[in-house]
Amino acid sequence: MSALSRFEQLMEQMVEGSVARLFRSPVQPVEIARRLERAMESQQSISVKRIIVPSFYRAYLNPQDFAAFQPVRTQLEQEMATYLSDLAAERGFTMLEHPRVTLAEEAAVPRRSIQVVAELANAQASSSTQVMSATAAQPTPARRGHAMLLLQTSAGAQPIPVETTTATMGRGLGNDIILEDTRVSRHHAQLRYKARRFWITDLNSTNGTFVNAARITETALRDGDLISLGGLELTFREG
Repeated sequence: MSALSRFEQLMEQMVEGSVARLFRSPVQPVEIARRLERAMESQQSISVKRIIVPSFYRAYLNPQDFAAFQPVRTQLEQEMATYLSDLAAERGFTMLEHPRVTLAEEAAVPRRSIQVVAELANAQASSSTQVMSATAAQPTPARRGHAMLLLQTSAGAQPIPVETTTATMGRGLGNDIILEDTRVSRHHAQLRYKARRFWITDLNSTNGTFVNAARITETALRDGDLISLGGLELTFREG
């Protein structure tokens, strides 16, 4: 049984209990669970050996919608955290800490809407937070086509998608692409899409950034270029 199916089954059991009025609310628990799932999916940090997703989630509701959840708030928060833990395990994601979900009221949130804030860790809220509305359209890419980095490992080439127009790379958890290798600086290099091309910039790294064996400060990339971050090699592919 999938994580979502288990969560839905639990909600059905709650309907039969004393909190059936909860399910007459304009916002349903499964809707919140799906928003939490979307926040998890949208904030993946790609590492050499794993995909890291946020551990801390806050779901904001309009005070009138929130009132229906208040009697069972603690139980729902626990069950939603369990759901996210199960979901991460199903999809091969890594959480740095056991997940925690908080339901809260916010007057600025419209009725029948949900806003989710997801954080990698409490101390990094400012750099890894994204708000998602139940009614907002998903962001569209600022460019066409796609790009990826191919990391050479003992198990073969591991694709790392480049999903934004600006992406930092390094060992630090605040990077968009996390590379767990001692040769890589905490903040090693940055990829940026400009003038219809991807460019790579060295961020004053200790061991340097190289493209096709030439040390660079900044240079445009072409499909097939070999990037070396202090000796860790990645192939740039664009299509």
